[in-house]
Amino acid sequence: MSKPLRLAAFDLDGTLLDSANSIVIGVLACWEACGFPAPDKEHVRRIIGLPWEESICELLPGAGEAEFAQIKAYHAEVANGERPRPARQENLFPGIADVLDEVEEAGYLLSIITSRSSGRLQQLLDNNGIGKRFVSLKTTDNGPGKPNPFLMNQTLSELGIDKENAVMVGDTTFDMLMARSAGTAAVGVTWGVHEPAELTEAGAHHVVEEVMQLPSVIKSVATF
Repeated sequence: MSKPLRLAAFDLDGTLLDSANSIVIGVLACWEACGFPAPDKEHVRRIIGLPWEESICELLPGAGEAEFAQIKAYHAEVANGERPRPARQENLFPGIADVLDEVEEAGYLLSIITSRSSGRLQQLLDNNGIGKRFVSLKTTDNGPGKPNPFLMNQTLSELGIDKENAVMVGDTTFDMLMARSAGTAAVGVTWGVHEPAELTEAGAHHVVEEVMQLPSVIKSVATF
């Protein structure tokens, strides 16, 4: 009898990628260019992981189509070279590549569920040497973002994996809430943007403090 398929789904920013500071810098530059009131840096960090429009409304209460259009226009100008691109440092956390190796060698399929749009996702993965590691990439272009369980449910359905055989790894309460709503295991990591107690309160089955602890925890949480 063949073993059931197993899935380890990962958040990107703050979990695999050390990118929070770059995201904060990018938001501050955008807000300044658009003439919006400058948001608090910590507030920006706190909303990393929410869907795009929801995160804007968190930072700019009352925002609507006009503000969304301004922000999209700013990013289009940056992409086209009409505006300078804010400095970025978006590298894997040390040890993450080894973690992916070990989890994959243990028989897990690897996927990403992120609140980024699809635009730069593949480029980010390729730049960090992990562009071909994942069998599924889910973004807010595919449907409602975290903490809605839609993207996890979609991943499980497309890959033919039972929820009992899947685990979500992330650094925010949004990741934990999505996983618990979808019925999968939830593992929080402390090197991202939300505090350990918050991850636990949001439903994390385990909270991991060291990158190299991840493989053993992932292998322990789901029931097979």
